[in-house]
Amino acid sequence: MESPHDTDVISLDRVGFRFADESILEDVDLRIPAGSFTVIVGPNGGGKTTLLHLILGLYRPETGRVRVFGDRPGRHPDRIGYVPQHGNLAPGFPATVEQIVLMGLPHGHRHGPRFHRDERERARVALERVGIADLADRSFGALSGGQRQRALISRALITDPDLLLLDEPFSNIDPYGRACIHETLQELGHEITRVMVSHDLGITRQAVSQVLAVNRWLVSGDGPAITDEMLALMYGQHGKDCPMGQPLTGEPHSHSHGSSQS
Repeated sequence: MESPHDTDVISLDRVGFRFADESILEDVDLRIPAGSFTVIVGPNGGGKTTLLHLILGLYRPETGRVRVFGDRPGRHPDRIGYVPQHGNLAPGFPATVEQIVLMGLPHGHRHGPRFHRDERERARVALERVGIADLADRSFGALSGGQRQRALISRALITDPDLLLLDEPFSNIDPYGRACIHETLQELGHEITRVMVSHDLGITRQAVSQVLAVNRWLVSGDGPAITDEMLALMYGQHGKDCPMGQPLTGEPHSHSHGSSQS
């Protein structure tokens, strides 16, 4: 019997995408196996969020093919949890943490605003998974930045997805909050495939399966390492010369998915 960890949850084959006649992504090949923790790094405007939107089916590639769970994107929304870069919730949003998490449930068959007992139980479990079950009755606006972000991750987990996509979850979060969020993502373990976009090269890489660098093209390495090839793609210079470059754990062996010529 085939193990779910031997399959690719996400695959891209020679994908290209343009927006307003500007090339955003070119010739991108990508494989993300089940149960892995993938971090996508790159400069602002390099195509990281566009890549997530292609995986979600919000965009369609101009060239190439995208597959999620072996199917076209958008076919299995119940199996995907998504934490956008901006949660569309102001810090003063008048709701409890539990109510925020319950917003992650599908509403197609609901009549009125009330939630059933089993739905509230699912919210409790989702909050436990990110370590803030004790904050369920707290006002969302009273939380710290890191706590708010963990509540939004819990909202994405309430449907018990197989794939969790996170777009810049560490934005505007203090170092302690970042550490808590990263610990949360680690503790989810291999039961869920995690793909996280970040522009921060200095976050802890423990438990990260692979790092991908995106800046119009895509370069991947073997394991959780920022390689010189990645830094050259992102910033046009190698790690020792790059003020933002922080080579991380793992051997600096890399290979390129797609051309790196302009």
